[in-house]
Amino acid sequence: MKRSERLKVIETLAKQREDQAAAALGQIRAQVEAEEGRYKELESYRAEYLGYLDGQGGQGISIEQWRRTQGFIDQLGDLMVRQQNAVAQWKEREDQVLQKWQALYQKRKNIAKFIEGISIEEVIAADKQEQQAIDELVSMRYGQEGP
Repeated sequence: MKRSERLKVIETLAKQREDQAAAALGQIRAQVEAEEGRYKELESYRAEYLGYLDGQGGQGISIEQWRRTQGFIDQLGDLMVRQQNAVAQWKEREDQVLQKWQALYQKRKNIAKFIEGISIEEVIAADKQEQQAIDELVSMRYGQEGP
């Protein structure tokens, strides 16, 4: 078995690791989208309740109802801060996994380039051997026929 063929196993393993990192990156990106969606929902609820409070304020509401609604709006604000932190953590994780994937991708490309170089060397060596064999056959034939 040629050296380049043996090295293909290493390239295959590198490709598998790269694919695993790509799959993990996809999952994390989906999670980032989900977390951002939750944040937008909270933002929408908060805006809806603020609108309700503003609308009811013009019509007159009890102080107790205003406090309950304002308390709920404040809780939504706190949840938004926590959710924003969760989004930031997932994005940080996404950056880490992206960097890992990029490193694995580059490593696999380097391995492939190295194997390509080895393959070219093997072809050149095989061509030289073939040319030597042809030269020997020609010289043997020429030597047998005589002058």
